[in-house]
Amino acid sequence: MPEVVQIARTYTGTPYRSGGNDKQGIDCSGLICQVYSEMGVKVPRISWQQSEFGQEVGSVAEIKPGDWLFFVPEAGKEGYVSHAGIVTDVRSREEIIFIHASTSKGVREDNLFSTYFKGRFVKAMRPF
Repeated sequence: MPEVVQIARTYTGTPYRSGGNDKQGIDCSGLICQVYSEMGVKVPRISWQQSEFGQEVGSVAEIKPGDWLFFVPEAGKEGYVSHAGIVTDVRSREEIIFIHASTSKGVREDNLFSTYFKGRFVKAMRPF
């Protein structure tokens, strides 16, 4: 398991806080930024900047743990990147698990192919 996944999971259950950067409260891009900071790596803080960092993953079939996933606010619509997460586990073609800071439930893991996320997914990036 990549180190990034191990560190990200230490934030599980942390409440959501817009602009948050620590275990008192954190937002989705803050989670990515903070996890890499703990690894001694500087990455962008804002989700749209993170969505342009690294190499785009060509297809969903190529996604692997440690990749970053990006989402838009409304299913099926073009738009700005408003949400991000880190892939923690690829279990099958229909089960790609990622960790993120949910506004309602705090830091948790969800399936990319759940109804909510599937329609909002825009791209995956491999940061390193």
